[in-house]
This record gives sequence, C-alpha cells and structure tokens, in this order.
Amino acid sequence: MTTSTATTEFNAREALRQHFEKNAITAFNNCIELLRQRDFYLHALSKIEQGADLIADVPELRLVKKTVAVKICRKLAMDAEKASMSAWDLNPSLRKIFKVSKQLIIEDYSLLPVFHVVYCADAKYGAVKLNIKSCRRNLNVSVEGSDLECENIHARVVMQSLTK
Repeated sequence: MTTSTATTEFNAREALRQHFEKNAITAFNNCIELLRQRDFYLHALSKIEQGADLIADVPELRLVKKTVAVKICRKLAMDAEKASMSAWDLNPSLRKIFKVSKQLIIEDYSLLPVFHVVYCADAKYGAVKLNIKSCRRNLNVSVEGSDLECENIHARVVMQSLTK
C-alpha cells in the first residue's frame, strides 16, 4: 500500500523579500511621520524667529521666553530627524546578522524623500544583500545571493524572531 506525501515548494528568497518588504512599509510610514513632525517644528521655529504670535495655537508659549521656545523647537526638530532614520533599523536580535546602510535623498521634483536602505548579511551567515529603494510611496525590495545562502539567512531570521 502506498501513501501520498504532501509536498510544498518553499522559496526562501521570496520569503525574505516579503519579510523585509513588510518591515520596509512600516519603517517608511514611521519615517514619513517623523519627517512631517520635523517639518512642523521647523515651521514653528521660523514663525517664532520671525516674531509671529503663536500663543493662540500653542498656549504653552506664554510660559516660556522666545529664546527657550527657539531652543526647544530646534531640539525637537533634530530629535525627529534622528528618529526618522532610525526607523529603518532592525530589531536588536537581527542586528547581529545584518549591517545596515541608509541613505536619504531629497529630490527637487518630489514631495517625498527617496530612501535607499541596504541590509547586508554577515559573510559567516551567508552573503545575502537586501536592497530597499523607495520611489514616492512605492517600495522596491530585491534580494541578492544564492538560494542556499537565502535559506540559511531566512532560517536565522525566523529563529531570531522566535527568540525575542
């Protein structure tokens, strides 16, 4: 008597691409929100420096001097900008596997910045490179590396996700 064996085909390259695409969508949205906050603080800063009265919009300004308000707006804008690029960082367990390089490009003809993020796996785990590039709100995620290396990296990503 023979029994059938159910088999499925698994593509580790596609699984990695989908995982990093999901993370990239979240990072992109967080990054855009943080850059929006930065722009808000910079706009408030310019209004305060021009001498505009913002007390109707921000009643807390009654309690501080102009120099303190300027300092706070600068700090909040700087903090939002730093946080925007850290949105692309991986969780601590995956930082052991991947090195990240991030680039923010502001183009004159686009309202949204262009992000180019590259995650390179450490060679001892497998030479896999994941490229993420944005064009407006579209994200392009590509995976470079052999199938065996992609399987090894995917297994490590899954194991690291389970051990959070």
